Amino acid sequence: MKKSPHAAKRLEVLDGRGLRAITFGALFIGAVSFILLIARSVHLLTAKEITVDGLEIANSRSPEFADGIAAISKAEYESVSLVIEGLPAGIRVLLVSQETAGAMLGIGLSLIVFVLGTKLLKKRPFARSATWSALAASVLVMAIGMLLPMLHGITNAEIIQFLGDTVLANGDSGIGEEGLLIFGVLIDFSPLAWGLALGVVAAAFEFGERLQRDTDGLI
Repeated sequence: MKKSPHAAKRLEVLDGRGLRAITFGALFIGAVSFILLIARSVHLLTAKEITVDGLEIANSRSPEFADGIAAISKAEYESVSLVIEGLPAGIRVLLVSQETAGAMLGIGLSLIVFVLGTKLLKKRPFARSATWSALAASVLVMAIGMLLPMLHGITNAEIIQFLGDTVLANGDSGIGEEGLLIFGVLIDFSPLAWGLALGVVAAAFEFGERLQRDTDGLI
């Protein structure tokens, strides 16, 4: 069943509006994320007390709310948030670096979506900038996805060293007293998979770019 010219034109207008909403929505999200990053960085560099999340606990005891509940065979907590006063400048810089790395992933992807969206609005999706944007997204996802857990572990280790040995866990797991784990890194390989998938998209854009150049040469 063929669509009428009026219906086809209306559908094209709706598609264009949706694409504009995605394109400029991504730019808006990137701008807001950048502003929030600046505000968070200023707080981390100047605040007297700083809340640090995700400090890993070893030899953790069962929480009280789980006691006496037959259906719960085991309960434990893996991390704790601490409000710490008087952190030195070096640790504050590490915290800012950690926040920046996490925010740059969202900001970078927002800018890349904006670039790709503008090329689609101009009906020139296979431009050189689109290819490079997809390649940049691939590198960004892989680099930050693997760097962030390591940076998080180093920052937490420096914070624990600042707090002193008394906060450390003693003895083997399940035997010693509970406390903070001096260094722990959770390695997740999914950013590599996403990055490689985006690399394939970049290769597809590069192939489409060559086809587009050949088509332009025939016109």
